Amino acid sequence: MRILLTAYVFLPDFSGGTETLVQSVALALKRRGHEVIVVTGQPARDDHESIGHIVEYEVDSIRVMRFMHAGAFLGAQSIMRNEYDNPAFSMHFGRILDDFRPQVVHFHHVKQLSIKAIDACVQRGIPAFLTATDFWYVCPMHALLLPDGKTCEGPVSQGANCAKHLASLTQPRWLAGIVNYGVPTALIGMALQALGRSSREFSGRMGDAQALARRGGVIAERFRLLRKVFVPTRHTQDVLERNGIRGATFRVLPFGIKDHGYNKRIRQNSDGEIVLGFIGSLLPHKGLHVLLEAMSLLPAAGPIRVRIFGKSPNGETPYVTDLRTRARHDERVSFCGTFDNEKLPQVLDELDALVIPSLWHENMPLVSLSAQAAGCPIIASDIGGLSDIIAHGHNGLLFAPGSAGELARTIRRLLSERDLLRDLSSAAVTPPSIEQYADELELEYRQPG
Repeated sequence: MRILLTAYVFLPDFSGGTETLVQSVALALKRRGHEVIVVTGQPARDDHESIGHIVEYEVDSIRVMRFMHAGAFLGAQSIMRNEYDNPAFSMHFGRILDDFRPQVVHFHHVKQLSIKAIDACVQRGIPAFLTATDFWYVCPMHALLLPDGKTCEGPVSQGANCAKHLASLTQPRWLAGIVNYGVPTALIGMALQALGRSSREFSGRMGDAQALARRGGVIAERFRLLRKVFVPTRHTQDVLERNGIRGATFRVLPFGIKDHGYNKRIRQNSDGEIVLGFIGSLLPHKGLHVLLEAMSLLPAAGPIRVRIFGKSPNGETPYVTDLRTRARHDERVSFCGTFDNEKLPQVLDELDALVIPSLWHENMPLVSLSAQAAGCPIIASDIGGLSDIIAHGHNGLLFAPGSAGELARTIRRLLSERDLLRDLSSAAVTPPSIEQYADELELEYRQPG
């Protein structure tokens, strides 16, 4: 079969969870004899001639076609419609479909590409599937987080809360202040509803507001055109349906992971020190600051170490600087940089527990599955996507999201309850392999419509 996969960014410049999943799926399908290409995007960097063009390359034997778009990330978008409906990409995507003639298209992300790329598949009679790897489809910021770091349940009042959030990030301070504090939420909702229904096409800030007002309806309509929508947990489906994605055919299909030869080692709480790890992007919603604050609440002489693996995709941001400042005088905490994905089993083997202190609705992070494969207990925020795979007191421990005090108490349990690490490690649930995951996808692809 000829199979086309999408991701909104891809290797080698980006290597987050979605990109790793798409790479793994592409290679697994290629091993089965399928012809696979990946269509992705990337913001053009100071090269106006490349904007709107396709750049073709190969990575890890995977053919990649990259659309260079003008928008960087959402905070820098000048036209919000392009964040979910990019006419230039849709044009290129139609040409790619005509040239490659895929028998299946499997979308993994379309942020800053176009959700309307699904239309091109329908017009050509190509079955289209989608895997929801985050909540971008109901949240322009993808993380369902409010500006103060608290979780958001989704758009309310016609998306008035989204308008306030985006104004605080993208508009001048005076205008953001008016939107957030000077105008009632209900009034903003009424204005958005009127803009969304208007037959007139606005530009500038009014155009952005109109695009926001129409966003949910445009995306929900495309979901109903898909052959099937795969979600890693029931929580993901619930969040999408609760926020207007209705009428789609969902299937809960947990992610698979690469078989790197994990050593499923049973951890023991001996008289030595306990080594905790954090593996992920150094971004506020990943919650590393909560772990560092929890460490500050524990005795400095305690037998515990923290190893931090990761970086910020945005460089040395103020948040990263603050993290390093917090840890500067704590010899128990080490920033260890990044590592090749193939070394993940070795990194996990050297940890007694993995800490995932996320503040947002996680969507089955791949590192959590790898930790389970390695028999490494997980200490995680009690939030959807994590609590779906971690049973408190069985194969991990959960704590209230954002609560450094509760996390500190959880860590103390590991130090004081000598059999706890062993029990949690012994109960680790082996996740599906990427080959098993690809088996299921292949079966779905071959099902008649």
